[in-house]
Amino acid sequence: KSPPRPPEDRLMTLVAGIHSSNPELTLREIAGQLERLHERTPRGGTKWSPSSVKNLIDRAKRTGLLEAV
Repeated sequence: KSPPRPPEDRLMTLVAGIHSSNPELTLREIAGQLERLHERTPRGGTKWSPSSVKNLIDRAKRTGLLEAV
């Protein structure tokens, strides 16, 4: 059995999924979706900033979850 993934990996996968399902969304709109889903930020807060979303999208691109453009 593999060890559980860190919560950041789960968030990165979630943000990558939102972004890939609708690439036209802005970072602010993705942040709003995460707040409506009651997802906590990587630091445990409730208010998502666009820079946090961009950081997760960039990590997803580096790991190959999203196609780098």
